[in-house]
Amino acid sequence: MQGKITVVVVGYNRTDSIERILDSLSRANYDYSDIRLLISLDHSENKKVVQAAERFEWRYGEKKVIAHPKRLGLRKHIISCGDLTRQYGAVMILEDDLYVSPDYYNFAMQALEKYGEHPKIAGIALNTKRELLESVYPFFPLKKGEDIYFQQFATSWGQVWNERMWDGFRKWYDAHPTLPYHKDVLQAVLNYPDTSWAKFYQTYIVDTGKYFVYSYDSLTTNFGDAGEHFGGSSSSAQSVLFYGKKAYRMPEFADGVKYDIYGEPVGLGKYLGVSEEAFTCDMWGRKRKEAYRRYVLSSRTLDYKVLKSFGMQMKPMELNVIENIKGTGLFLYDTQAPAAGRNKSSKEERIRLLEYGYGVLDGRDLLKWGMSRTGKKLRRKAKGSG
Repeated sequence: MQGKITVVVVGYNRTDSIERILDSLSRANYDYSDIRLLISLDHSENKKVVQAAERFEWRYGEKKVIAHPKRLGLRKHIISCGDLTRQYGAVMILEDDLYVSPDYYNFAMQALEKYGEHPKIAGIALNTKRELLESVYPFFPLKKGEDIYFQQFATSWGQVWNERMWDGFRKWYDAHPTLPYHKDVLQAVLNYPDTSWAKFYQTYIVDTGKYFVYSYDSLTTNFGDAGEHFGGSSSSAQSVLFYGKKAYRMPEFADGVKYDIYGEPVGLGKYLGVSEEAFTCDMWGRKRKEAYRRYVLSSRTLDYKVLKSFGMQMKPMELNVIENIKGTGLFLYDTQAPAAGRNKSSKEERIRLLEYGYGVLDGRDLLKWGMSRTGKKLRRKAKGSG
């Protein structure tokens, strides 16, 4: 069968990075033929990057190197790669600090075949993180037997767009030259640098109620090489890479497990006896109060009347509600009924969530880690001002 997705490797000035990701592509397993590879390189003074791309041998189809004559910057570069959907129909964007699973292309093709024309799907993710977006808390998506879930989060660590998906975003992007504020988008995302294309896509999918397709197993991992958005290489960006091969079990969109951009489950209102339109799920306590609807489910101590409470033992956290586990870890509040006298420090709540997520924490190790990280930041700051 012919590969319908054009693979686009995005690079700039990192020779080792471009060689590593191209090597991972050559090692992968392909159930498809005639797979086009484009290597799009932003302009830099490092000519070795272009040379590495040109000498790479691609055995699975056509290969083309695009060496841009002028510096684009990351945001314009990715946007230009997305625009290639008009020419090629579907593209997979892989930045050069990524590394792919042997089954990456087969997954992408299966997912595109299943969800490519669904109006609620805005992209297909190749990377699966084990942490909530912009958080130290872990992410445990509910498993019901399929290999796929959906989230309102546009990954930048390997993604597939077809022309329909990209055209919807492109029209929204052109209508919003300045990123609009959205109360349901994390402030950290809104504060991404101007070089970020992702903050626009994140806001777009939240604003339009769309989702990305995710595999429970990650099909890419990230080396976090020093570059435009990373100060230095770090293993903290690595994902658990799927190293096998399978036919992916893909639910219908309406039946699939869904999460919002915060990693909060969508659809818990029916278990609480409240409508989704009047309900905000904030179990990890990270949402702004201005985004709260009338009913709020949260682990935070809030000054509202408590309608129901649940334990916070089962994982993922929503199972405590679905299974009606008794306890005082999660609270359903009515924000139209203020209640005074419920005080608990945010520090205590944070520690409780960390213990829930990671188990018993060793305070001495955390202190050493914190001091080490602070020392590194201070040294980098001193070096930069020297």
